[in-house]
Amino acid sequence: MAVSSCHRGTLRSPFHTLFAPFCSDFDPMSTGNVDEVRQRIIQLAREIEQMSQKKMSSEDYFRQFLQRVVGAIGGRAGAVWLQNGANQIQLLADFQLESTGFHDNPNALRLNQRLLQDVLQNGQACTHSPDDGEIELPTDDLVILGALQRQQECVGVVEIFQRKDTPAQARPGFLQFVEQMCGHACRHLDRQTEAEEDGVERSKFSETFEHFVLALHRSLNPTEVASTCANDARLLVGCDRLSVAVQVGPRTDIMAISGQTAVNQKANLVRSMRKLAGQVLATREPLAYTGKLDELPPQIEQPLAEYIQESGSRMVQIVPLFEPDPLFDLAEDARGPREVERPRRVVGGLVVEQVAESRVKEGLPERLELVKDHVATALSNSMRHERFFGMKLWRFLGHSLSWLEGRNRVKAGLVVVALVIAGLVLALVPWDYRVEANGQLMPVAQLDVFAPNDGNVISVLVKEGDRVQKGVTPLVVLENLELNAQIETAISEQENNRELLSTLRAQNDRAVESGNDQDAIELTGRIREAEIQKKGLTKRLEILQKQKDELTVTATKDGVVATFQVEQKLINRPVNRGEKLLEVMEVGGESKWRLELKVEEHRVGHILRHQEERSRLNVANPSAVPVEFVLATASEKTYTGQLSRISTRADASDAGGSVVELHVEPTGEVFPEHRIGAQVNARVHCGQRSLFYVLFGDVVEFVRKRFWL
Repeated sequence: MAVSSCHRGTLRSPFHTLFAPFCSDFDPMSTGNVDEVRQRIIQLAREIEQMSQKKMSSEDYFRQFLQRVVGAIGGRAGAVWLQNGANQIQLLADFQLESTGFHDNPNALRLNQRLLQDVLQNGQACTHSPDDGEIELPTDDLVILGALQRQQECVGVVEIFQRKDTPAQARPGFLQFVEQMCGHACRHLDRQTEAEEDGVERSKFSETFEHFVLALHRSLNPTEVASTCANDARLLVGCDRLSVAVQVGPRTDIMAISGQTAVNQKANLVRSMRKLAGQVLATREPLAYTGKLDELPPQIEQPLAEYIQESGSRMVQIVPLFEPDPLFDLAEDARGPREVERPRRVVGGLVVEQVAESRVKEGLPERLELVKDHVATALSNSMRHERFFGMKLWRFLGHSLSWLEGRNRVKAGLVVVALVIAGLVLALVPWDYRVEANGQLMPVAQLDVFAPNDGNVISVLVKEGDRVQKGVTPLVVLENLELNAQIETAISEQENNRELLSTLRAQNDRAVESGNDQDAIELTGRIREAEIQKKGLTKRLEILQKQKDELTVTATKDGVVATFQVEQKLINRPVNRGEKLLEVMEVGGESKWRLELKVEEHRVGHILRHQEERSRLNVANPSAVPVEFVLATASEKTYTGQLSRISTRADASDAGGSVVELHVEPTGEVFPEHRIGAQVNARVHCGQRSLFYVLFGDVVEFVRKRFWL
């Protein structure tokens, strides 16, 4: 009766079955040492696995594959068959196939095709012996067949020819080993498929990149160039958000953000991004943040932490953009050495962000490196063109002078008369003068919650708007592995101390009963020492347990959680002792709010002069200058307030220069917005000035400051 064995699935360890025949009667490659055979086979398997990770042609791969597989099991020959595009199976590679007499048998190919088709159809590895009576084999050898799959589809067969006198107990081990090696070969086929798909993707990327470069260099307007870069380059790079920062003298501005038609320079996100980008560009070195703030300069660590908290991004990269190298005339260069080259000027930077994951996406650094030089060149050219002396003025004058020719002279005369009248109106008509200021709405009574110790945030139990009670409501749960280890050590030491005391007391009782006074005195002393140690361990454990209890941070004041998206900002994040976790604000009818405004220092003089004018007019509370403001979330409604305080010191502004902080108490109608940090735009009344000064006061102040007028 013919016998054919087939094998479903891969066993965890085929070597146990395989080694026994190698070390007994059938021993083609070993001296009988099982460990030696195992190590050799494992080494061959590792070589095959390593080959599967390399870039090489399928012919070379399977040629070396067969050499190692056949050698590992002491076989005679091997072959690899693969289906082509027409679903025809063809010989891809072989090893010592001619030694089997395969090519000498005219029916061998036909008979072998039947065996291969069975494996291709059912995807199962199997063995066929020449002793079988039902199946005719192409040679007189034991045939071992393994399936090759690509993307879960059987596409080929590995065929190993073994001597027919192979012991029956060795065949399952051979089959399992071949099937396991076929698994490594399948990984090679998958890599080949990925390489083909990658070629198509590279072709599409090249086409998209070409369109991007053409669009980037089409305009000399810096705003248009930055907008093209932010939106088109984001798709090329493959990030979630891409922003373009430009360097204008000592100031850093955010010119474009992907997905936004215009950039709100007053938004908190833009302000924190501008601050961070300015610090990074000052170093002339790129910044890469992937979730850790370690080993960062202090001037970058703080603005980065603020920006991460504001944006919620998990990965941030800032790449400086340098002005391209100038082109030199070869003839001029031949006349002599040039001056020592200066470091290239920083024209801006790219802010690349990922919101969902901190791990940098595959291929992103390479694509970013490819894009940045083109962006730097286009941005530098547009900004250089915009800096041409009087470019905007000359463009305007050219259009204006052409209008004065011919029949337009009468119209021009009328325009001049109208301008004179307008000038008189501007000089003589009084108008309300107001100083604009930006700031935020803050509660008078507010509390910042800080981390009591180092640790990782494992749980956030509240969200924005939740009411909390002092000492009752848990806010955040931290985990400190080092503290847990210390507690376990203290418990272990306490248990050891307890056992020691029990032992000493028992020994002391026996010494007293036996009348051994010297031992009793010594044991009494040791007992006292152990009791003192017990108290110390108890105290230490209490302190450690208290520290652990403090890792569950509770509210220290009644109020409402004011931090936006607190869980997204804190969960699974390492924090240091004293680091701010969230904010709690006081609520209720008794809670008070105020506006904290920032005013440019040179404008504070207008406010002070108006306070003096009110004082001369004997106005009640002359320092309480009226203020109008709107909330950024509801700009259609105007609210009123009174100036309550002007800071006596000036602070540095993120945008350069100095600002002075003003406090304003809301009056009149109660506004509905009660969110900490709500953006407000305010106007401080400063009496009346001429209409000309109201419209062109900044120009007047500049001229006065410049020429001391």
